[in-house]
Amino acid sequence: MIGVIMHVRTKPEKSNSFAALVAQLQKDVRANEPDVPIFQVMRSNDDPALFVFTEVFANEAAHAAHPDMPYHKAMSAAGWDCVDGEPDIRLFTPLTDDDIQGDIG
Repeated sequence: MIGVIMHVRTKPEKSNSFAALVAQLQKDVRANEPDVPIFQVMRSNDDPALFVFTEVFANEAAHAAHPDMPYHKAMSAAGWDCVDGEPDIRLFTPLTDDDIQGDIG
């Protein structure tokens, strides 16, 4: 399994547009990528321009395929206009496979 935690800061005037884009992406991932048991996007309560993505991929193939999905490409094309700076992306390895509790959303 591969875990990803990504922090994305948006331009303040584009935060709501970004929120709508990633909310749709979250729905698309959950509907179409069975090897992504967790894909959750959250927005900071204290800073509405800050978003945190929590993603878990069952294997390297699922992780590699994710950015090539048509809905991901469409969101990325529109989303980059909203982003302020580079995302902070970090990869993690779950301690055990049973850490995944299924659909949380």
